Amino acid sequence: MQQATDEPSFIRQHWLMFSLMVLAVVTFLIGRYSNIDMLNAFKGQKRTWDEVNQQLTAENEQQKKTISLLETEVKIKNQAIAELQKSLDSLTQEKSTLKADLVFYENLLSHKDTINKLRVFDIEIEEQGELVFIKMVLAQKLQKADLTEGTLVMKLTGITEQTGTVIDLVEQYKLDNDYAFKYFEIKKYTISLPKGFNPTTLLVELHGKNKRQKVVSEQFQWSELLSRSQTDLVDEPSANAN
Repeated sequence: MQQATDEPSFIRQHWLMFSLMVLAVVTFLIGRYSNIDMLNAFKGQKRTWDEVNQQLTAENEQQKKTISLLETEVKIKNQAIAELQKSLDSLTQEKSTLKADLVFYENLLSHKDTINKLRVFDIEIEEQGELVFIKMVLAQKLQKADLTEGTLVMKLTGITEQTGTVIDLVEQYKLDNDYAFKYFEIKKYTISLPKGFNPTTLLVELHGKNKRQKVVSEQFQWSELLSRSQTDLVDEPSANAN
């Protein structure tokens, strides 16, 4: 009986194992709840990030719309400015044209007493690059005049590589050379001279439809016409006054 009393109890023999088991269970429970808390914290943080991301996305879209509206507004303003500038340029050009018209008609009327027969009243040329613009005013008696009709001939004399050359402008460039007017008519032509050709004189002939009518022949120095046009270029209206 003394031997049974001296033997250690079952719990005393296995207390370490029980302690470890209890510690493991406690550790498991603590870890589990800690993981749950951490998971909940992550979920809460994710919701916060999602909300912030949605807010930033919404703000970004709103900013894009605002930028688009501002860009559209700038385009509209630029177009409006361009249209206004275009209108201003048009008005300026119209004013210049009206002023030129006034000068032309005043000049024409100031010669009404000296214009008593068919003639080349005025001729101007303008060179722009390879193009040459010719403007010719034909006139006759400005008081109680009858309709005059006919065709004109234009021949340009010049030098090409030290050789004299004559170009029939009407034939070369298929120009409209008919005229029919009562008081005056403005003829306008655009041509391009051959390379290396240096013009010197322009001959204009007016052949009346009535064969009994005398041919009007006038010759102009090209350099003088060009010089006069460069210093006093006037753009008269392209119209007939019948």
